[in-house]
This record gives sequence, C-alpha cells and structure tokens, in this order.
Amino acid sequence: MLVSVTERTREIGIRKAIGGSRADIVTQFLFEAVILSILGGGVGTVLGISFTLVAYGVVSGLLGPSPIPFVQIILIATGFSTLVGVTFGTYPAMRAGKLDPIEALRS
Repeated sequence: MLVSVTERTREIGIRKAIGGSRADIVTQFLFEAVILSILGGGVGTVLGISFTLVAYGVVSGLLGPSPIPFVQIILIATGFSTLVGVTFGTYPAMRAGKLDPIEALRS
C-alpha cells in the first residue's frame, strides 16, 4: 500500500485539488487495503483447506477419521488477513491524506 500511495501521488493531488477531503482519501486507501487483504485471505483459505483435505486423506488412511474445524479455520484466516491489511494499510492511507495537493501535482 505504501508503494501504491507513492505511485499514485499525482492522482491524490488531483483529488485534493478538486475538493477531495483528507477523510475521503484515507477511506479510499483503507477500503483498498481491506479488499486486497480479504481477497488474499480468501485465496489463502482455499489453498489451506485444499492442503488440509489432502492431509486429512493421508492421516485418516493411517489413523482413522477425525474432525476438522472448517468454520474456525475460515474465520481465523479471514480475520487475521483483514487485521493485517487494516494495520499495514493505515499508515499509507494517513500519509496519502496528509499530502499537499500542490506538492503532489509537482511530483
């Protein structure tokens, strides 16, 4: 997200120059961070469940069937990825909101 703010400095400057508030820009970047982290968490969850099912097949063949807490796995994975996305998206969002429109347009 920090690279995204750096690359989109001109866009941020234009938004601020036409009347975009600091809160609008912070909200935009936080929303992007949350969406990216949820998508990443979803992909990670699908891969994790796939590996869990493969491992379950191997283990159940050797030791017998055992329960797998799918709901807890999904909730923890999605919650953790969202938390990481919001945590590491907050600083770049605040930095983007504080940019001076004139300086942002010059870069």
